[in-house]
Amino acid sequence: MRSVSLVHVEVNCSLPDDEEFAMVARRWLEGGAAFFPELFDRLRSGAAIGAFVDQPRGARMSQRKFSLPGWEQRLAGLDNRPLGLTLSMVEESLGSVEITAIDEHTDQPGQVRLTINARAPELLAPDSGERWMSFLADSVGSRSVDYGQVVLDGNINHSTALDMAVGRDFITSIEESSKFLRGYGWITLCPKVLADRLGGGAGLEASGAFVAVRTLDSGDVLLLATATPQEFDREALRRVWRALAPVLPPGLPEATVGYERNEVILEDASLASRPQPPPSSHLG
Repeated sequence: MRSVSLVHVEVNCSLPDDEEFAMVARRWLEGGAAFFPELFDRLRSGAAIGAFVDQPRGARMSQRKFSLPGWEQRLAGLDNRPLGLTLSMVEESLGSVEITAIDEHTDQPGQVRLTINARAPELLAPDSGERWMSFLADSVGSRSVDYGQVVLDGNINHSTALDMAVGRDFITSIEESSKFLRGYGWITLCPKVLADRLGGGAGLEASGAFVAVRTLDSGDVLLLATATPQEFDREALRRVWRALAPVLPPGLPEATVGYERNEVILEDASLASRPQPPPSSHLG
């Protein structure tokens, strides 16, 4: 059974409406902090270290020490659609968490990147998979996304492990998210347009690759490979890969130097999803 050192959570979505942006970003930041209640309580009491990184429009990025009034002020300021906001929390016994909402990701107006990078005991709890599923569902609501994931391989780059392995630029990957799934992992959020090609929630559940399949109001489908992150081994990864192969980009992935731990199957998904010919019989 694997040990888990870092969890990376990410959602890419288009939110051109300012009110929608403020609502989703607030749910992401507030929900992310609430996911780690003891750490956030210690942060509010001053027993943990915390900071904000602000990127307002038309001004320089700045970092400030956490304060509760400052937190409430920044949440209210989401109505003005800042370019970015990050909350970081650190406490020796409870780990570290960084929660971020970025607007104009890839320099495209309306394109948003939401991330959480965490090392914390809560990630090892038996109910952690279902908790992340609920968090993602609550955060995105009825809005369809371009892609979402909870991955355990330590890759926190803008490019997914799959993008890196097939040599695909992350901007192209987001632009083509209605054609190909950007990646896959312990938890995958598959947009409706691709889930429909896989038979929707019913088809994905029938694949047997997931312990939980949840169809959201948008039609997007949340997929949980194993109940806990510790159970997500190579066999579970391969089951996910095979179930999603018809919507993965074609090409032979290769291991990326420096990122050999990236969780990606180094086989061409287009071959995995191709019907195999029946075995030939030979009478001698």
